[in-house]
Parts: sequence; C-alpha cells; structure tokens
Amino acid sequence: MVALEKVAKELGTSLAVLAVAWTIRNPNVSSTILGATKEAQLTETLKAIDVYQQLTPEIMKEIDTIMGNVPTAIRH
Repeated sequence: MVALEKVAKELGTSLAVLAVAWTIRNPNVSSTILGATKEAQLTETLKAIDVYQQLTPEIMKEIDTIMGNVPTAIRH
C-alpha cells in the first residue's frame, strides 16, 4: 500500500478519496457506492470528484500496475 499512498500524496489527497476517484474513472466499474454515515465522511468522500479529474491515463496505469488487478478480456 505504500506505493498507492505515494500516488495519493502526489495528488494531494487521502487513500480513501483516491479509491473512490479510481472507481469513478475506471471503465470496468459500473457504479460507485458511498457508505458515509456522517456528514464529515460524505464531505471528505465527495472530494473524489475533484481527484477524478486529475486521474490521467498515465496515473490510472500506475495504479493498475501497483494493484495488479487489471481485468483480462473474456475469451469465448
């Protein structure tokens, strides 16, 4: 997680906000569900909208490399 925390720090955000932004930007994710129970949590999580705009294809590739979980095409 250290490498992913570095990406979040470079973007000026928390790991949690980066995770939500990643789900918004990722074309393999169909919806993003927020689980905030307090107003402060929702306010923090909604910062993902700003971070989402910073996620360039290069940063997305960096995150994919760190996580190692890029889906592969289904072969029929």
